[in-house]
Amino acid sequence: MEKEVKEIGKKNKIEKELIIKVSKMKPVIKPTKPHRHEGYHELIFLNQGSGYHVVDDIKHEVRPPVGFYLNFGQVHCWDFSKIPEGFVVMFKEEALAKYPAALDNLFRLHNKFNLPRQDSILMDQLNLFYRDFKANEPLELLSAHLNTIILKTLYLPALKDQVHPSFVSEFSRLKKLLNDNYIKLRTVEEYANLMNLSSRKLNQICQAAAGCNTIEIIKEKLLIESKNLLTHTNLPVNEVAYQLNFSDASNFIKFFKSQTTLTPLEYRARLLS
Repeated sequence: MEKEVKEIGKKNKIEKELIIKVSKMKPVIKPTKPHRHEGYHELIFLNQGSGYHVVDDIKHEVRPPVGFYLNFGQVHCWDFSKIPEGFVVMFKEEALAKYPAALDNLFRLHNKFNLPRQDSILMDQLNLFYRDFKANEPLELLSAHLNTIILKTLYLPALKDQVHPSFVSEFSRLKKLLNDNYIKLRTVEEYANLMNLSSRKLNQICQAAAGCNTIEIIKEKLLIESKNLLTHTNLPVNEVAYQLNFSDASNFIKFFKSQTTLTPLEYRARLLS
């Protein structure tokens, strides 16, 4: 009997014809399977609930009021121990066509951020956003709501320090290119060429925006995707190496161990311990 191949699931919770969708958290505590969302960003705001939220390889304790930001393709799952309450905002990038700065601001959000405990203004704005979405208000109004929510979230105390606007824009562009090309492109020079920048300038941008050089950003993305496949699938190591475009399994193992001090099999074994 052939062994069933376990793969990372994909979910599309935003209908094809929609650009923005606002919903309330489902009042259930059933654990979800690890999955990724394709083609849209997601902002989650919780004012009730408890449990855990696993994003890529990081396990976050859910202690409301708290928020989460998910970029394209991030793998996540929930395991609530108390009924959650809050809002989920899903949106495609075209929703912010009139607000280009909002797209640049997204990368500056933490994957997890604290919400103001005493101030209900943000939740009131989210409730209004939800009501306008349910009332089928025009996209122009919904996009304005979304821009306001992003700006409100950006200036919460837990966020990153200010970065020069030009670096914000270029770093955001790099992250988008990396999401689309990490399988095939692995060098600083390749991304610098795509951006019409020198490698030195691109490294300068990454240092200012993220505190590390470009090759570390590239390796971090590759490591995250490696961990996703090792954690959420049962693919053999050589197949993981193939899917990530390594020349062979030994090169993948060498890369993974250089980043984690563990071999892929050792990493998997620790997940089960």
